[in-house]
Amino acid sequence: MNFEIQREDPLQVLSSTKLVVEDLKFIKIHEDKISKIANVVSQKIASGLDVAETHFGETDSLENTIQLIFLEDVVNFCFWAEKGMPKWQVEWPKELITSGGWYSLTKCFQRALAEKIPILDADYLANLNLEQVQSLFRSNNGVNIPLLEKRLENLREAGEVLAKKYDGKFINALEVARDDAIEIAKLLYDNFASFRDIATWENNKIYFLKRAQICAQDFSYLRQKDKSISIKSVDLLTAFADYKLPQILREHGVISYNDELSQLVDNYKLINSGSLEEIEIRAATIWCVELIRQNLKEYTAADIDNAIWLISQNQTNLKPYHRAYTIYY
Repeated sequence: MNFEIQREDPLQVLSSTKLVVEDLKFIKIHEDKISKIANVVSQKIASGLDVAETHFGETDSLENTIQLIFLEDVVNFCFWAEKGMPKWQVEWPKELITSGGWYSLTKCFQRALAEKIPILDADYLANLNLEQVQSLFRSNNGVNIPLLEKRLENLREAGEVLAKKYDGKFINALEVARDDAIEIAKLLYDNFASFRDIATWENNKIYFLKRAQICAQDFSYLRQKDKSISIKSVDLLTAFADYKLPQILREHGVISYNDELSQLVDNYKLINSGSLEEIEIRAATIWCVELIRQNLKEYTAADIDNAIWLISQNQTNLKPYHRAYTIYY
């Protein structure tokens, strides 16, 4: 296959992952399936994307909404349950149970704001303890959110860096980044270690930057409510490599796994974060979305990513997705 970069690549995501997809050992990309899934994606976008997953919650000001979006993306990762185990779920408001990972996460922040917890305050975040973060993410079924202590670390780091460098407010970081999606992503991974989603493959740095990119994209949705916000360069972002997208790409025959990887994934076996298998899955995801984008030039990679993610929410009886404990997706 010809993995040709047909646009600017300022974050080096396409150029670095290109090295991986040109030498895949566990995965095969089926070029003949790209146009077919492109049609499915195009129909989904044309029908109107329900961007329910971008419902970050309401605050009393643009400044606080920006803070809220940033903090939700600080902990936007790893919501799955191991085989046979119940999933973490949240009840908020009373008698409204939410079991989808992102949806439950945003409910936690809305609940905290309603309970007058200063969850948007950088000094409060910098001094969070385990008991407080357990309360923030408390479930209604006795199941802890995965990687609870990692989320505590991320929120503490967010508070410390915000207080030290941005006067406690992420709106000031947006100003430093000049409301540019690429500069936002760079600022995030330069200043917040938890956003530094970079793997090593054959002594090469492979840039995925899933949460840094999705955070930049999330700020762009604010324009729907406030015309004073306009995030530039969102068309230069790539796919947000997670675990749901490759599941749908595999379902549609765009990618296939070799027997070894199929056995791992289909039997819910854990894959190590940073392993060759995981790097290949994520690199293939980015390039499949890019190949779809090259078929649908009127849409951004984020549009296509969004469509595939929404498709994944409405399908049943899919083969399992890969499972890796990681703070990056």
